[in-house]
Amino acid sequence: MKKNEPIVCLTDRCGQRCLYCSRAGYDPTYSPSRIRRRIRAFRDSICIEGGEPTMAPDLLKWVRYAKTRGTRDIILVSNGFRLERPEFVRSLLDAGVTTFNVQLPAHNARLFDLVTQTRGCFRTRLAAVRNLIETAGRTRVRLTHVVNSVTYRFLPQYAAFLAERFPGILYVELNMVKVLGAVKGRTWLVPRLSDLAPKLLEAFEVLGRGGVQFLTDGFPLCAIPGYEYRSIDTFKLAHSGGRLYLNEKVSGPACSGCTLRRICPGLRSDYAGLYGTGELKASRRDPGPMIRKAFHQLWEKPSGPEGRRCGRG
Repeated sequence: MKKNEPIVCLTDRCGQRCLYCSRAGYDPTYSPSRIRRRIRAFRDSICIEGGEPTMAPDLLKWVRYAKTRGTRDIILVSNGFRLERPEFVRSLLDAGVTTFNVQLPAHNARLFDLVTQTRGCFRTRLAAVRNLIETAGRTRVRLTHVVNSVTYRFLPQYAAFLAERFPGILYVELNMVKVLGAVKGRTWLVPRLSDLAPKLLEAFEVLGRGGVQFLTDGFPLCAIPGYEYRSIDTFKLAHSGGRLYLNEKVSGPACSGCTLRRICPGLRSDYAGLYGTGELKASRRDPGPMIRKAFHQLWEKPSGPEGRRCGRG
């Protein structure tokens, strides 16, 4: 874990074994002293993670601590365990949680069971998201989906499912799978950009028609034409000057002649290690409208990109 990440890991326990888990293979649990230091260091936002943080017996204590320290945005990153219970969600809200980031890896039980290596948990996960919407409110709920070789073909169906079941949520974040944790031994989970891009763009169109806000991470801008303003890194480069996590990205020879290179860090370096940079293409599009659209249409929302890196996978 990098020192400049606004993340607190409370436990290594988890009730699922996601094929693409970026935390697999090491113990991420922080000591109490490290948790205190991390909370004091990040007053703007903090992400409480695990493992599964709702399995940590001291979860409420640390949420309260962050609140008393004046942390503005306290984000709980969860697989939904126990969040189908209204009284538990209310206790988290009372303690100080401002945003719930729930991983939703699939739109049906078969795919869900396959990627999480569980059985019969899909309905409970949906119940958790519904309860969060009803108890905490739609604008406190964001979803995370890790794009991988098992599920990318179904991205348009996934998008339609979200538009039907959960319209009005804060947003869904679609992240390219990382070659970390479990994926180091399962690199087949990393799809080629040229294969997944058509499905990704189709999903974007479905989400847009359905009124579901969405962000992306790990996809170079040349792979998402027309949706460049949805990239998290684009916002960070264009507006905040932040370099956090951009060292995970690399450019290729085609990028030297690209008009978007100022707002696009390229593709993930672990992806380039597998497949190279030959899929990158130089764009001739004007970055100005993309920057303005990103700022005015998407980012002026609570729990915006300042808390963006919270989420596993």
